[in-house]
Amino acid sequence: MGVGWMWNVIVAGCFVTVTLVSARLCVLGTEPDESFGGKVRFVLPPGDPCSCTELMLGGHNSYAPPRKDKPVYIDNLPMDADGLRRSQGCPEKSTRRESTQTPTSKVETTDLPTTRETLAPVVYKDCQDALEKGQTTSGVYTIEPYGVNFDAYCDMATEGGYIVIQKRFDGSVDFNRNWADYKTGFGDLNGEFWLGNEKLHQITSQDPKYELLVNLTAFDGSVAQARYSDFSVKGKEAKYEINAGSFVTGRADNGLESKKFSTSDSDNDDDEKNCAGLLSGGWWFSKCSTAPSNLNGVYSDTHVGIYWSPWKGSDVSLKATEMKIKICLEGC
Repeated sequence: MGVGWMWNVIVAGCFVTVTLVSARLCVLGTEPDESFGGKVRFVLPPGDPCSCTELMLGGHNSYAPPRKDKPVYIDNLPMDADGLRRSQGCPEKSTRRESTQTPTSKVETTDLPTTRETLAPVVYKDCQDALEKGQTTSGVYTIEPYGVNFDAYCDMATEGGYIVIQKRFDGSVDFNRNWADYKTGFGDLNGEFWLGNEKLHQITSQDPKYELLVNLTAFDGSVAQARYSDFSVKGKEAKYEINAGSFVTGRADNGLESKKFSTSDSDNDDDEKNCAGLLSGGWWFSKCSTAPSNLNGVYSDTHVGIYWSPWKGSDVSLKATEMKIKICLEGC
């Protein structure tokens, strides 16, 4: 409900009425937007956003509750109510007005209450931090693990708190990319994607150490995992060489070697041939004919593109893969 204020001010013997229009406190919470792949977004309160004169950050819903009207979601948190109104295309308006009486001098309004409030965006250190602060829904969050914030997909399910670094399941994204693409990352965080080698280096070069979990699914429906401790990726000068650390456990067995990263336009493998060009997709290749894995190969159920030799062999293509990392709490 709105609240109004009115002051009667005597200026040079005349009454001047100053009225502050009715104020509306608008609370912006966060919740997963199911129509946007479950990404956590800010949700506007019901009613006309153009009537908001005060803004407050609310809590988080783990799911979108039933509503009579379809909610309005936004991705960026406005700094104040003026910013919210501008983001929604509201007409410019003043929150104060004077009466039709003509004042004989300017009325000082410095004592009038202000509704401007600066709000900080929701940024988490990493996915584990988001989980510990009550975000239990898997989806896209803004994280800042090394001083630079970016969006990442957080797996909050079993053993939650993982930053997903690679995901494939339907072939909708082309993984036969160049060095620059693999460096910065590509794809859809709500679909198939590669997070980016530079991000992997920056995240895993920090203390504490990180573990890697690889999930694999074959076209026959069978599944397997491989877990590694002390996983890290070196910088661009070292060609984003992987340190697979120690294979800990998993039915998939060990399918990674500590090798430099290669793409078709940056050949850093141990073979005379260009393995990335021959096998397609950027990966940590050793020898083309004996590389134990390539999870970024061509997506196909008719010929081998994505494979993990220790589990299904190098002649069986996989249906789905997922690589994810989080701080290693034990065994590192």
